[in-house]
Amino acid sequence: MQQIHDTLPPAPEPRTVEPAPRPAGQEVPPQLLALVTHHCRRISAYLARSQHLQTLHGDDMKQWQRLVLYALTDALAHNHLLVGTLAAHLQRQGLDADLLRRYLQSPDPDRYITREAVEHLDGLTGAVPEEAAEPVWTAIGRRIAHDGG
Repeated sequence: MQQIHDTLPPAPEPRTVEPAPRPAGQEVPPQLLALVTHHCRRISAYLARSQHLQTLHGDDMKQWQRLVLYALTDALAHNHLLVGTLAAHLQRQGLDADLLRRYLQSPDPDRYITREAVEHLDGLTGAVPEEAAEPVWTAIGRRIAHDGG
């Protein structure tokens, strides 16, 4: 697994998140629990779909390979965004950089903490975007925080 982690490409636009003014408490914020619930549901649905495709398209290699890779890469994208958003939160809370690298099992946290992950975290935490139009992942983060997952 470590070799797989080490071969992940760096994020296209790595971001370092400024620390929040107050340290994290002992309880997990409900927004983070909702975030994990939301993305795990999506990831599970995509993985289940990729398994189910064998019964729908097991006799058609071209159709199966196209659809299974769409489903698996969608699951991967949700997982990557989830990990990056959680890592951005920990970074914002001032978690030691070496500890964050250890948790991520990666020498480069920026491969996970992308612009989208930071926007997603901003939505979860109620931050006001700097842009006139709210970024998509910020809006989705707000909805997750509001709906509880």
